[in-house]
Amino acid sequence: MTAAGTVQQNPIGCIVLAAGSSSRFGSDKRRYQLTPGVALLAQTLALLQPLFTERVLVLKPDDTTLAEQYRNDWRIVTAADANLGMGHSLAAAMPAAKTWQAAVIALADMPWVLPGSIVAVRNALTPSALVVPHFQERRGNPVGIGRDYFPRLAALQGDSGARQLLQKFSDRIVRLDLDDPGLVRDLDTPP
Repeated sequence: MTAAGTVQQNPIGCIVLAAGSSSRFGSDKRRYQLTPGVALLAQTLALLQPLFTERVLVLKPDDTTLAEQYRNDWRIVTAADANLGMGHSLAAAMPAAKTWQAAVIALADMPWVLPGSIVAVRNALTPSALVVPHFQERRGNPVGIGRDYFPRLAALQGDSGARQLLQKFSDRIVRLDLDDPGLVRDLDTPP
C-alpha cells in the first residue's frame, strides 16, 4: 500500500529465505539470541520490514510457531522441499512474487547489512536487472533479481539458490561496490 492507501503497481518486494536446516550451527540459528531478547531472525526481519511494502518469508512446513509470530507483517510461504536446498526455498516463494517488478532476495542469517545497502540494491532494480552488492571485492547479499528472471527462479532446485542464475547471466549483472561489511557477514557457526 502507498501512503494514499492504494496498492502499488508492480512493486519491488523482498523475499527472506529462512527455511534452512542450520546444520553447521548445531541448533536453530534463527532463534539464536544476538542480544538478550532479540533473535537472529527477528533482527533480520526488523531490518527489512520498513523498506518494503511486499514481503515474503520462506519457512519450513513445521515452522508453525514462527509462521504465527510473523504472519501479520510477512506473507508466509512454506517450502515443502526446503531440506533439499536453498533453490527449492526460492522456487517456493516465486508464486507469491508474480506481480512484482523485481525482488530483493535476503538471507535470514544476515542481520548486519546496513539499510542503505538494501535500499541501494532495491533502487538499482528494473524488471531486467540482476543486482549484486560487493564489499572489498567479495560478492555479498542481499541480491536483486528482476521479474524477467522469475521463471528461472521458480524452476530452481538444489542448494545453490540464485547463484547458478547469476553465474549464467554474469555479463548482465549490475555490480554495486558498497562500504558495508554486513553484506558478507552471516552466522554459520555459534560465536
